[in-house]
Amino acid sequence: MSTGDGEQRMAGAGPGVARRAIVGGLVLALLLPLLACTGGLPGRDEEPVALSPEQTAAALASPDPAERRRGAWSVLANLGVAVYTPAGEQVLAGVSPGPDGVHVLEPQVDTLAEMAGTAREPMLDFTRRLSALGVRREPAELLELYRTAYWQARDRWLVRLLQARQVDFSGDGELGPSVDALSEWLMLLDGFAAPVVASRVPERAGERPAPEAAGWGVVYAAGGRELSLGGAPATAYAQAMLRWQGVRIRLSPQNARLAQGVGGPGDELDVVATVDTAQAAATAFGPAPLLVAAPAPGAVELVFSPPAHLAGHVELGGGGPSRHRAATDAAGRATVRLRAAVDPGAPSDPERTVTGMVRATAVDDLRLFQAVFAGAPAGLAAFLAPMPRPVATLPVTATWHGVEDCATFTDGEWSGAATLSGTVRVAGATLRANGGQVRFRLVVAGGNVVDGEVEQVIDLTGAVGDRQVVATLDGVGPPVGGAGAVSFTYSASALERVVGDQPSEPVKTAVQGRFTPRAGDCATLTGDLSLTVRGTRAADGISGTLTARFEATSAG
Repeated sequence: MSTGDGEQRMAGAGPGVARRAIVGGLVLALLLPLLACTGGLPGRDEEPVALSPEQTAAALASPDPAERRRGAWSVLANLGVAVYTPAGEQVLAGVSPGPDGVHVLEPQVDTLAEMAGTAREPMLDFTRRLSALGVRREPAELLELYRTAYWQARDRWLVRLLQARQVDFSGDGELGPSVDALSEWLMLLDGFAAPVVASRVPERAGERPAPEAAGWGVVYAAGGRELSLGGAPATAYAQAMLRWQGVRIRLSPQNARLAQGVGGPGDELDVVATVDTAQAAATAFGPAPLLVAAPAPGAVELVFSPPAHLAGHVELGGGGPSRHRAATDAAGRATVRLRAAVDPGAPSDPERTVTGMVRATAVDDLRLFQAVFAGAPAGLAAFLAPMPRPVATLPVTATWHGVEDCATFTDGEWSGAATLSGTVRVAGATLRANGGQVRFRLVVAGGNVVDGEVEQVIDLTGAVGDRQVVATLDGVGPPVGGAGAVSFTYSASALERVVGDQPSEPVKTAVQGRFTPRAGDCATLTGDLSLTVRGTRAADGISGTLTARFEATSAG
């Protein structure tokens, strides 16, 4: 590949162990004006540490923004990516220091943390865009290059991090693992930026050294060095990714509480969405970027989407619970009015609440990209615009009066089990559920499921000709939803089977389920549970539906 200025060709460097301390005082003063658009800086009194891959994955998955930033700092420290302020002050030593080296700007650490929480897409979609950008390899071949390289280097820190974040390359599905925006950034860096040995530069007092060698370069060493991204260094494309991801839709206020009205409409609140391009503006440090944001993006169409369980409680825009569209003004702002509905109860009834997340997104991310980065090459827009992106959310709580509906998952902690029945077709054989259970724990607050887990181990039996087939279907995953219905998708599920006396290789499955409560007394609850099962590959020939009657009890 063409590495461009500032990159050295030293493949196969091993992983390093990174430690560093954050410089205080002057750097904080320089960055204070950026706090409003970055969400704050990590505490300068607290020294971010280089965590293990598993600890880093847990931090990146935390609901606490400070913990997610801690995970992002750990990623950079372990890989040896330098961090600078926009003015060029070094904050974290890296293996390739200087403006032309592999680095991120300090506000972009928050961007990386937010990228860990985006939706996911099949990796094949990412490799298709890489091929279209100019990589001389077919998308499926590029996916196989990553799969093989990561399997052979599964002890490396970066690969262990991906595995801990459920980016699993051990299977052979044609779509590849599901990847979020952070994973795509890491894999672009790993495949196309030349790994380097740390430059021995004088270190300032109190600053820990960079790793001895870059923690990226697994795929680069396996064949990425022979490929090309286009007419710019890989580091320029990595920066372009961060600039696009740094374009955020921000909502004000940051939360809302509306009281439904007695005998008429309730509280009203105007919510302002702003397309914030500050992190994509020109900076004084580093080479000329591929992307520079316009000062104001102009008219961009946004859509505000309320969750289903706010229906009947909060109306958006002109009325009703449906989605509402609005175009931004010349300053990049759009306003939507939230209005609480009529209170259905009497003032003497108990007060109740429900909370849901109103989401704000661009109607078309490509048009948003073109509005923010006017004049950007079409190829770069086609590569970046489809990436998964962070979504702006606003917690909205509605209060009203009424008697609690005990035929739902009321606020508290619920647990229970269900024995499933039904059949699953596996490679032409019909297997029937024959024991095992689904067990679950749901934590409900404000009418929403906020925590819990669903797990199962189910025995299946059947026959192929005169041979007995015995199989086990297992899985585990988090629940989501509201008081009236809870759904789940297993993040890890597999079917193991023995045909006659010959065991078969475990097959990955995709399992989705739904709890629908029917009757209860606010301490116990019964309802229906349904699961759909299919193989992650059509060739596996796995499909079926399992059902059960569940019973749950509340711990209050």
